[in-house]
Amino acid sequence: MPYQDERAGLDAIRAITESGVVESFRTEMAERHTGQPLPLPRFEPCPAGKYRSYVVAIDGSNIYAPIPGALPCTEAGLVSLGMVVIDVRKLESLPHLPASGAADPGELRRTEKSVSLGMMLPGQNAAKKDGTMPRTWFREILNNELEQAQLGGESFADTLYHLLGDGRTVRCPNDECNEQNVGIPTPRSSGECKTCGERVFVSDGLRIQEQFLENDSPTECHHRVRDALEMLALVNTLRYLAASDRGLRAIANTAFVMDGPLAAFGTIAVLARAVRKEIRRVQELVERQQSGATLLIMSGVKSGPFVDHAEELDRAPEPNKRLSKNHFWLPDNDYIRANIVARGSQQSKPWGELTYYGRPVVLKTANGERLVLNLAQPEADPPLTNAPRPRVLGDALATAGPLGVSTNQFLALRRVHSHAAIPLKRGTDLIQSLAP
Repeated sequence: MPYQDERAGLDAIRAITESGVVESFRTEMAERHTGQPLPLPRFEPCPAGKYRSYVVAIDGSNIYAPIPGALPCTEAGLVSLGMVVIDVRKLESLPHLPASGAADPGELRRTEKSVSLGMMLPGQNAAKKDGTMPRTWFREILNNELEQAQLGGESFADTLYHLLGDGRTVRCPNDECNEQNVGIPTPRSSGECKTCGERVFVSDGLRIQEQFLENDSPTECHHRVRDALEMLALVNTLRYLAASDRGLRAIANTAFVMDGPLAAFGTIAVLARAVRKEIRRVQELVERQQSGATLLIMSGVKSGPFVDHAEELDRAPEPNKRLSKNHFWLPDNDYIRANIVARGSQQSKPWGELTYYGRPVVLKTANGERLVLNLAQPEADPPLTNAPRPRVLGDALATAGPLGVSTNQFLALRRVHSHAAIPLKRGTDLIQSLAP
């Protein structure tokens, strides 16, 4: 990081060039660039499908900042969750503005209903007045928020306990204790570590607190809270709807849309397998009530290796012109490992087997918008990238196509993001307002 008004000199780059380290590295590096356009994998015409009448979009947001004037450096963060229900039938009937061709924003809002949740979480050195340390206070707030949050039925804490399963154990949340088998209590109660006596909550089953380190900004913890909230919101909604015949009919007529990959990373990766199991249960209930009905869960991916690869495939002979409109592609594991996400070792698991509950789909819509989706496949076992074509694929593509508003952008996610996003300036102002 340069000092103010400082310009980098040429001494360092000259020394690197003259030493020959670049040329030596080049000769030893495995060749991956051919200079030719990438071979085009087999894109197929989009199968026939029926678009869903409703879209439930879920998105989260978070911001983290220091509190001015606090010594030592003291920080806090905001985490939010938004959900929007869009009536696609009303959306189709909206008049479009003559200049842009877009739907009038005022009319657009009449097609949707929304709900937002939010919490403030302590960060580095943000201790409670009663002496509770930042990490413990973080755990207490997260658990309390999960016990209060719900989208019509059980609380998020109940949903989490269901996903974790009876008998789940974790490492003691006290970072000074080495006990590895601490039982997870039921919601609205607490357990106790038999070794050190530390209180234990159901939220500790996410293990997010393990990344809350002393004298380090726990921004990763806040990111994981956001990701966990999104998954809990999805499963919480599905469990509520699946408890009634009316709700099961609604599931069969709804597309559930998430932001980002259908996956759980880091300490919350335990949720991926649990979510796969739960959506299979819901799919079986939906089909039992109505033969042939399917649960549709998909996401829009805006960045990452699959988005970059799809852009590269669509580049030649000119940008965004190579892929045929109204065509799709399901990358399999061999292609992903060879061309998108390299295998880490000879023994590594198939791509996404442990962390994903959806599989990638690349789509060029009838309007020429390129979308990278993740699509859940309840009827298949992981790795999903080696499974046959998803049963819900036709409906997914028929629903996603009209909602693509530009490359890698979903209208549903753009709308829910407006409810979930924390404006940078306003969010920072809220955190700074904690200063006396």
